[in-house]
Amino acid sequence: MKRSCSANVALIGQDQSLLMDISKRPGDDLIEVVKVLLLLQGAVLVATTIEATFWGLVFPGGGSSVLLSGITAAALLIARMRVRVDRRGTRRLVYIVEGITLAFLAIDAALAIALTHAFPPAVALLTGFVLPISVIALLRRAARATAAPGSVGIVTNMEAFS
Repeated sequence: MKRSCSANVALIGQDQSLLMDISKRPGDDLIEVVKVLLLLQGAVLVATTIEATFWGLVFPGGGSSVLLSGITAAALLIARMRVRVDRRGTRRLVYIVEGITLAFLAIDAALAIALTHAFPPAVALLTGFVLPISVIALLRRAARATAAPGSVGIVTNMEAFS
């Protein structure tokens, strides 16, 4: 042990040891970022669902948007809890939901251009285009990082660092 660390030995409990186990895979950090982005996107969709519910009560015919945004929010928040690099099914669910989000953004943009001759607002483009593209790119990069041979490294001895 290094001399600079010897003063911290008293802080280590009896059940803990001086050995460090680093068993995180390279893609785990990217998955954490994906989880945060999915939480953000789920929160935006929950707010959209609440807004669509209000407008659905005021105007007739608003039930389909409530249903669509509610199902999308639920799927993203459930996938956020279960997403890991080694779970292909969850990654596929996220890919499908993000693809649906991108498809509906394209429809919304086409309608906005056709009816108002203007693009959708910047916030809609950020949450409907940039956020899904970044989630898909990060998931693919995380899957690729763990698929590389020799990418998992476990260090079990502190002397390897000295």
